[in-house]
Amino acid sequence: MKKILYAFWGIVLFFSIGVVFAQDLSLTRVGVLSTVGVDYANISYTGAIPVMEGTASPSSIVNIKIKTSTDATLAASPSGNWSFTPGVLDPGISTIVISSGLQSITFNLNFNATPAATPTATPTSTPTELPAAGVWEYYLPIIGAGLVIFFFGKFLKNQMLFWEGKKKI
Repeated sequence: MKKILYAFWGIVLFFSIGVVFAQDLSLTRVGVLSTVGVDYANISYTGAIPVMEGTASPSSIVNIKIKTSTDATLAASPSGNWSFTPGVLDPGISTIVISSGLQSITFNLNFNATPAATPTATPTSTPTELPAAGVWEYYLPIIGAGLVIFFFGKFLKNQMLFWEGKKKI
């Protein structure tokens, strides 16, 4: 019976760890406009193509869909920040859906582009290494602590039996 109880609590702890470190999906900026604490169902933006920034669970996958096509799938940083700049954004109203896991944000972006005075080419830097994926660094210490507690309990059991004279070491 004790083994079943320990197994049950181990499973409960294992699956609850992801909930402890989860972070809500949020949109913090559209271009120079801050969306923190603002109802951003409809956003009007004038200027160059805006950079969208936000937060999600650390190292989680963030999907961004503009109108009906999926434009990007990107990974949030280990601290949970993400950033996306659309390659092309048509003037007018575009429905944008940002999703990560079971959470999603939907808003309408009314974009009125103003052309730059002189177009210039800007080189795009290529990352030298891939971003970290997954969140195992959060699970490993908990699993390690659970194993230490398990083996320490086995040791204490043997010591108790020895002290009671029921078992020889």
